[in-house]
Amino acid sequence: IIASGFEKTKTVEEKECPRDLVTDTDKAVEKFVKDEISRLYPDHQFIGEESTAAGAKCVLTDAPTWIVDPVDGTMNFVHSFPFTCISVAVWVEQKPLVGIVYNPILGLRYSAIAGSGANLNDKPIHVSNKKDLSQSLVMTELWCRPDPTKMAVITANAMKVINKSHGPRCMGSAALNMCMVAQGGAEGYYEIGIHAWDTAAAALIVREAGGVVIDMNGRCFSL
Repeated sequence: IIASGFEKTKTVEEKECPRDLVTDTDKAVEKFVKDEISRLYPDHQFIGEESTAAGAKCVLTDAPTWIVDPVDGTMNFVHSFPFTCISVAVWVEQKPLVGIVYNPILGLRYSAIAGSGANLNDKPIHVSNKKDLSQSLVMTELWCRPDPTKMAVITANAMKVINKSHGPRCMGSAALNMCMVAQGGAEGYYEIGIHAWDTAAAALIVREAGGVVIDMNGRCFSL
């Protein structure tokens, strides 16, 4: 669905701001995935970006729960910039069990099962062995915020990273940014204000690739 809609004219709507977009493809992918899960696993729970935006409750319980971002990198998708993906995770007892991040445009399929390692197109991947920040690429996203105070903090944080790292990189997709760390293409990724569906699959992939996922206070990352 993503691949077929990529080169076509998109139907685009704004959600909370002009940079927070949803397309007909986002909605179609989430409906397809949700319907299939309901058919195959009627007792499982579902958390999806577009369902939540439409008013569905976003609650993670101990029940098997599918957490889905139908199109992560919607802005990229709208512009036919090929760094876009679907992110699907299964959490059980509030812990990640399975994670898949798939970019159908470039044919990149990242996957992980808890305790079994991480893969890219069925080949094992591992995080970089670099320890020195000055020799590390750091992924982030530099979104413009309407609040000038918040924007000043974001800019200051970014400049600290830029000045101390080998260089910054932005792909426009939280899930793909994290997977780039998992495959060793970058050494780190940070972002403030991302959601459960952005990270539920990629966090497992990073950990299974030997990486660490923490919050901004240095604590173990929690959805």
